Amino acid sequence: MKPGRRPVPDAIYAAAVVAAAVALFLAPVLLRGRGLFPAGALALYAPWSRYFPPGRGALWSDPVLEFWPWRLFLRAQILSGRLPLWNPLIEAGVPFAGCAQAAMFFPTEIGLAWLPAAAWSMASAFLKLAAAGIFTALHARRLGAGRTGAALAGVVFALSGFMIAWLGHPQTNVACLLPALFWTLGRAVDAPSARRWAASSLVVGLIFLGGHPPTALHVLGAGAAYALFLSWPKPAPLRRSLLTSAGISTLLGAGLAAPALLPYAEYLKFSSTAAAAAALARWRFHLPWSLPLHLILPLSAGTATNSDPVLQAAFGLDFSSNFLERAGWVGIPALMLAALAVRRGWEKRETRFHLALAVFGLAAAVGLPPLPWIWRLVPGLSAANPTRLLLMFCFGAATLAGLGADAPELGDERRLAAAALGVALAFAAACAFVYGAVWSLLPAAARGFCAGQLVMALVEIAAAAALVVRPRARRWAPLIAAAFLMRLDWGVNPSAPQAALYPVTPGIAALAQAAGSDRMIALGSALPADVGMVWGLRDARGQDFTTPSRYERLVRGGVGDFGFFGSAESIPASRRLLAITAFAAASEAAPAAVPGWTLVHDGALRVFRADAPAPRALFVPEALSVPSESAWRLARDPRFDPARAVLLDDWFTPPSAPRSRGSARIVYDSPGRVDVEADGDGPGWIVLLDSWFPGWRVTVNGAPASLRRADYCFRAVAVPAGRSTASFRYVPYSFYTGLLIALASAAALALRWRRAGSA
Repeated sequence: MKPGRRPVPDAIYAAAVVAAAVALFLAPVLLRGRGLFPAGALALYAPWSRYFPPGRGALWSDPVLEFWPWRLFLRAQILSGRLPLWNPLIEAGVPFAGCAQAAMFFPTEIGLAWLPAAAWSMASAFLKLAAAGIFTALHARRLGAGRTGAALAGVVFALSGFMIAWLGHPQTNVACLLPALFWTLGRAVDAPSARRWAASSLVVGLIFLGGHPPTALHVLGAGAAYALFLSWPKPAPLRRSLLTSAGISTLLGAGLAAPALLPYAEYLKFSSTAAAAAALARWRFHLPWSLPLHLILPLSAGTATNSDPVLQAAFGLDFSSNFLERAGWVGIPALMLAALAVRRGWEKRETRFHLALAVFGLAAAVGLPPLPWIWRLVPGLSAANPTRLLLMFCFGAATLAGLGADAPELGDERRLAAAALGVALAFAAACAFVYGAVWSLLPAAARGFCAGQLVMALVEIAAAAALVVRPRARRWAPLIAAAFLMRLDWGVNPSAPQAALYPVTPGIAALAQAAGSDRMIALGSALPADVGMVWGLRDARGQDFTTPSRYERLVRGGVGDFGFFGSAESIPASRRLLAITAFAAASEAAPAAVPGWTLVHDGALRVFRADAPAPRALFVPEALSVPSESAWRLARDPRFDPARAVLLDDWFTPPSAPRSRGSARIVYDSPGRVDVEADGDGPGWIVLLDSWFPGWRVTVNGAPASLRRADYCFRAVAVPAGRSTASFRYVPYSFYTGLLIALASAAALALRWRRAGSA
């Protein structure tokens, strides 16, 4: 260092190394002008199957089928100057503010929504990975790691298998904040102050806003364990004070996220999520016996897009243990240095805690008894996939690796390296044994792939052993770890040009024209349910991982199907009640003529329009007051005509005129407001075949009116004779109450921050 130049602070050095590693990882996609979205998965569906090469994107179906349509819907509404609290484009309308995985209020969503899709994906990826790595580096630095160790810990966690494999999912919105939670909790317990507890509250609020409740439950559970661990050695009065402060901090953080939490809680109350979660029984999910082998050779059974069925079977893999689920690698150098940290610092409580955290993550992922039985009994955890606790293994191992990089030299490095080398070679030999058992069944390309994996493993093991044996070489540990991790990470996340994301075809344009402002449906493998949101299509199907229970029960007769209406094999019998006016199917799956429907486009999609349209808004002369169960049975009857009589909840019904005639039409239509104009020669009802849900209010000719639940799950309001206008507006108390709570929580935190500064 030149005389007079100050050394770069360790934290800044580590943050710079992490940011550089993340930028280098993303550079190949950025320099090609592409975005991190799996557009290739669209090739599995008509109409794109004719326009693109065959896709192999089943593992990335969620981002392209749900997350990106929600993002583009959010972007369109934000650019139009609206905050979309309601989504009218799937099913019969759902509360968008209550759709947890849309994560509307998370900074990388609402804060970047103004960007084009490709830039949005890259900026979001960089911010999440950089945050994960930088806060891991800060956490390791707080535990005593030097600049090299802190940088190594940050690089390893940012580029770990969990963070990379789930980068396009909301899981990483939450996972990237796990190190921040540990760092802020550690600082607050080390030197309690209002400002440090306020920082912890902010992190908790962001975790709740991240959009993945199961991962939030895992992360907050780990944070609670860490807070208890940190405070336990303190004297009893101080321990109680610290745990009380941690609890208050958590409550204030939840208060900051209340605009998202309260609508989500309200949505859950009226949804079939509990039944669907019980049917899935996620508590019993686990990864196969071969998981430890995949931590040493992550590509041993193939990559995310290229694997052989013989290898899959040899390692005991099925769809529930697919490549993404078992992605928990941190690299052999990190594992060896983590082992060194345990050997050198076993007497340190933090070392033992992070080792326990990593081991717990592995045990949970493989379903080690009695953990599955515990998950089943604990509310919330019974609906969470325990294999995702590999996150804890990645974070614990990364932190230990950082501590190991700065472990003191005691002279027995060669013996330690030999022991770690033996363990690593034993795992590699186990993989080689599996390969040998099926070698004769593998094609030539797969044999070459397997041999290459063993060679790369030996190279990585040798490099890791050198880091243990030669302490002076550990200054290069972040670079070496990043190099080996990037070899695994590159190619895991599909990328595509922005033009390849939902390209419009003649069939899609014809379907939009045929449906108009009413609903459509696509059958079989044609046009996935939520994708129509990109062009403003109203789809009678829908998939947002939470389904209004009444709508599901009306369509399929029961509740509890997690994949409800992600696809449809036939047009529902109650298509008039669902306001389905057009449908599409792949040309090879649909006849050229369908009774009651007119073919309006024949191409990759065959598009049909109903001869008798089914409008969303109706003038209905007669009302029948019936119990909910009776309304459900009557509404599901294919002979039920929603234009003749409306079925109302079983309470007082104003008089109507069964013989009156009239018409209704939608004159204004936006996500949070629908205006319907009706003209009748007598009193009647305006029926809007959109979902009834708490928060919808209605006025008739400017005066407040009573909104009734109609035909089991839709909306109706009484109107007098003559011309009337009913204005339906979504003003959810859950959101606005949450907004007030968030403002109060922010004010409380600001006040504590100010008082702490003036003290």
